[in-house]
Amino acid sequence: MVDVENQDESPLRRLPSTPGASGPAELVGGDVQSISRALLLLTTTAEKITVETANNAPPAGSAAHLLWRGSEAGHAIDGLITMQYANMSAMDHARGFVSLIRTPTVRSTALATVARGSLESLARTWHLLARDSESDFIYRTISLLRSDLRFAELLGEPIRTRDGDTVDPAANRRFYADELKRLQLPSPARVALAEMVAAMLNAAMDKSDGRMQYSALSSIAHAHRLGINQFITTGSNGDVNGMAAPRPVVMQIVGTLTAATYGTVQAFVAFYGNQTRHVELLEKAMRRAVQTLNPIMDGIWPE
Repeated sequence: MVDVENQDESPLRRLPSTPGASGPAELVGGDVQSISRALLLLTTTAEKITVETANNAPPAGSAAHLLWRGSEAGHAIDGLITMQYANMSAMDHARGFVSLIRTPTVRSTALATVARGSLESLARTWHLLARDSESDFIYRTISLLRSDLRFAELLGEPIRTRDGDTVDPAANRRFYADELKRLQLPSPARVALAEMVAAMLNAAMDKSDGRMQYSALSSIAHAHRLGINQFITTGSNGDVNGMAAPRPVVMQIVGTLTAATYGTVQAFVAFYGNQTRHVELLEKAMRRAVQTLNPIMDGIWPE
């Protein structure tokens, strides 16, 4: 519990926060500008790298090139596109997060919901990058794309490609299953989003609490009482007077987004051969983001 009742920077309220946190209860001063600057810098860089991989052939000798020129190039290209789209979705969510940060009237639980969407998108890329071999990349791609069509098949949902062509989800799922048999690969893998996100977070943050972090965000996004409690604000008389995002919680989410974006894009850059320009762009963006965020983090969690 952070005692904020005597702090001039925050309204009179009681607000539970993350363990060991100190300082104001809500975002103050230049927090919003610092968060926006750091996330947009990293986001813009990740977008630039992703778009360049989408519009150019993979460099010779890279893992991406070997798959692109391999015997199952069609499925490999599907995997490359899946990662590129996932990256673009993740960065779009990150921009949404920044927009919410800049809008005080909605600076609360929506932050966790949008951040969760960004992490889920990044996890799709990470899942494919975590392949054990070229055949495993193909296997993961086919399994993932087949899983994406599951509910469209169950609900009989009519779907179309970007070009407007009709897609039969049931027929496509059968096709993917048959392809796995043709390639003598295992039965379609069970795609568990929570496990994918947890694995990505564990790797990106060098920890083992990825599942717990994802669960915490989900509890907020799903309006569980245990998740929403920390966003409820009260007056000195104990009456509920609204909602607000606790500063430590916001910064914890920002730190997670930053680490997950950097870790996933770094692996993505390596997959495309660690091209010097991409490596330098990403490292510079991350270095500046960390320099921008560290003063806030150090103020909340002093050593």
